[in-house]
Amino acid sequence: MAKADIAETRRAKIERKEQAILNAAREIFVAHGFDGARMSEIARRAGIGEGTIYSYYESKAELMLAVLQQFWDGLTLEAEAVMASTSAEGFFDRLQALAEYHLGTVIANADFINLTFALRRNNSEVTVSREHLRQYVAVFDRLFLRGQDRGEIRQGAILWQARDVFYGTLEYSARSIEMTMGADRNEREQKPVVDQMVALFRAHYGAKQAAVRTDDMVLDRLTVKLDQLCEKVDKLDQRLSR
Repeated sequence: MAKADIAETRRAKIERKEQAILNAAREIFVAHGFDGARMSEIARRAGIGEGTIYSYYESKAELMLAVLQQFWDGLTLEAEAVMASTSAEGFFDRLQALAEYHLGTVIANADFINLTFALRRNNSEVTVSREHLRQYVAVFDRLFLRGQDRGEIRQGAILWQARDVFYGTLEYSARSIEMTMGADRNEREQKPVVDQMVALFRAHYGAKQAAVRTDDMVLDRLTVKLDQLCEKVDKLDQRLSR
């Protein structure tokens, strides 16, 4: 076997072992929380010795950070893939696809996402980098700015406000949907949530809707002026007929 092939085989083996560690760590962190997780249990779940895990990650905090970064980077790649595979060109159709992806992802990964934000609130030692979160939400940012460039979104719309409405609404809805799962209640469907989100954006941010409102305002002003002019004409006619 050539040296290059041997090196490639070793690299692949190292990468497989590292992935096994990350997968095991995520499961243990979700089950026990960051403070309750033990490196020995993670190593056992990954099928390696406890000493070996420290050759990859020097501490539990470093391992937790690696798990977080891999998770959010993976979400970014998946969201970008959704946008790349969407045949629709219009902003609102593409927004629908992104909203469906995000809502489904938040529900499917609720336990880990809750752990992520709990760490941001309570643990200064471990927190996902803002840059990784920024890269994920940037998928929406690019879509929104593209909509403005194409004239589908009104120019005066503020990006960060729209972003907060998009992610905030979907994440709150995801929690509501998650709470109904396995309960003696009708499970809430995801599609109506996404449809309403898109309808909200179309009504509030759509350039055509804004144009219609602007035209109505102009028409109202012209109507008032026309009424005033008619009154003046009537008064003038009365004076002339005396």
